[in-house]
Amino acid sequence: MTETATDTGATATDDDLPAFLTEEHAGSWSANLELDRYADDRESLVDHALLAVERTDPAHHVNLVTHPEHGDPEPYLGDRLRERFPEASAEVVDQCGCGGYVYRVER
Repeated sequence: MTETATDTGATATDDDLPAFLTEEHAGSWSANLELDRYADDRESLVDHALLAVERTDPAHHVNLVTHPEHGDPEPYLGDRLRERFPEASAEVVDQCGCGGYVYRVER
């Protein structure tokens, strides 16, 4: 079991992370943060979103597909993203049919 520490202060084992967060991504990609595990756990969603951005190569983007339970991601993700990745740009690009959002972050 490998431990992964994030700059958010959380330490998780790789076994606790969804598969899409256990590897680096060389190009643009999407992180599925609309899984049931995030419905009642916004803090994990935010931690995993920040980790997804961290694991995205610069000059590429990650689409953070957020859980519909939390609504528009800008109010709860925007400041945290800008604080941790001041060089990044972020914007809501779409709302999914299920009610979640696609929040694109480019480094």
